[in-house]
This record gives sequence, structure tokens and C-alpha cells, in this order.
Amino acid sequence: MANSVSDIMIAPANIWYSATGVALPDETSVAFGASWGASWTSIGYTLTPLAINLEVETFDLEVQQLASVVKQVKVKETMTFETSLAELTAVNLKLALGSTSTITTSAAGASQHAFEDLKAGGEVLIPEYQWGFEGYLLDTSNHQLPVRFFIYRGTAVLNGALEFSKNAAAGIPLQITALADTTKTSGQQLVNFQRVTGWKTS
Repeated sequence: MANSVSDIMIAPANIWYSATGVALPDETSVAFGASWGASWTSIGYTLTPLAINLEVETFDLEVQQLASVVKQVKVKETMTFETSLAELTAVNLKLALGSTSTITTSAAGASQHAFEDLKAGGEVLIPEYQWGFEGYLLDTSNHQLPVRFFIYRGTAVLNGALEFSKNAAAGIPLQITALADTTKTSGQQLVNFQRVTGWKTS
């Protein structure tokens, strides 16, 4: 394959989440930066780049007659996605704290401040969502061609300290762990990567 500068991606990632099982955005009709539909929610601005990590544990088969491993199988794979959310809201904190509590809001009144209220803690199960990450590549005509990564099932946790500082934003460090979707074929259960490689012709 010929080398192509157009295949080099320099772009931030937009992050979306939905209930599991919601239809994925169409690669042709949903342009980069457009809404993914009412069933998807954007987490808004992020302070740090999106980092994707894959950790693999293997079983190495050895035989007495050889010094080298003769066969290797995967016994565990863990894929995580990490970033820091820039917007300190009850909705974003609910994701990071793994809460299923309902966020209550109160409107401003003559003797009442407007505020939002979230309670969390003590839950055993971590809520599962479907996740999507979106960047873009530019073609020769400067069209933004979507590049998307989807997790069918994933949990989110607060991945580090939430710091309040006089010279830094109070970002919410978030780690998303992909879980297997066993309703799908083996080899297709963890993630789905899509890259639009050319603009539609009409």
C-alpha cells in the first residue's frame, strides 16, 4: 500500500454515549460534528487527548524439548479509553461516579437559587452504556471524513483525583472499559472501528 499523508489523523475526539443497543450513527448520512440523534448524548469538551489502551494476558505453551514458546493463546484482553472531561456537571459526574441516581434540578425563583443535585455511593453494579468516539481525516478537498470507534458495552469510572486548582480546570478524569457483547460473533464482540475513506459521489 502506498504511503499517504491523508491517512495521518490530527484531530481531537468527540465522545458520545447511549443506552446499549442503540443504532450507531450512519457513516454516510451523519457528518463529522453532527448530532448522532436524540438517543446519544455528548459529554462535551475534554481537557486531555483520548488515549486507547489494550492489555493482553497470554498463556504460553512450552514443551520440554524446546527452549522457545511453541504456542500462545489469549486468556484475557482489557481495552480502556481514557480522557478528562472539561465540563463539571452533575451529568458528567454521574458517569464518573457510576451512579444510577436521578439528578434533580431546581429552577431559580424569588427566594431560591437554581441548582442541580446528584447523590452517589454504595452501589455494587456499574451502569453500562454504549460509547462512541469521533475524529476526522481531511481529503484532498478538505472534506472532514469521520473516523469513529464504538464500544457496544462499557463502564466508566473516575480514574484519578478530581482537583480544584487556581491555575487549572477541574477536569473529571474518566476511564471507560470495554465489555464483551456476547450477542455478537466471536472476534467482533468488543469494539467497532469505522473510517470513511472517500466522499460520496452524489
